[in-house]
Amino acid sequence: MVAVEDMMKQMVKGVRSGYGFEETLERLKKRTEEVGWTVIGEYDFREKVGLKFAIIEVCNRDFATRAVSKPENRWISAMMPCKFSVIEMPDGIYVFGMNMGLFAKMVPGELGELLSKVAEIDEKIISAVL
Repeated sequence: MVAVEDMMKQMVKGVRSGYGFEETLERLKKRTEEVGWTVIGEYDFREKVGLKFAIIEVCNRDFATRAVSKPENRWISAMMPCKFSVIEMPDGIYVFGMNMGLFAKMVPGELGELLSKVAEIDEKIISAVL
């Protein structure tokens, strides 16, 4: 049996960046624009948390509109926009985000298909720091 903690770890993907903190943020933001998405929020937690830690939120109007266009799918709004955290770990800078590919497999129909496409975009964004 899979423990809840193991399931939670599977729901979040993490990669070690090949760059420093600031450059990781900049590369993620630049790639977001390159794939036709928009950075709609950026939160710097360095002063509040005492370590290098930030979150960027990204969105695409067309994807967002399609995701919430049907009333039965509007629950997905609680998971919008897509977020990436950039955080300093003892061995480097890491980027974490939801494992949208795995999540998409749990969502039936058109919304699941749309989330699979979001997962592909997420991978393209994260690849900017590898």
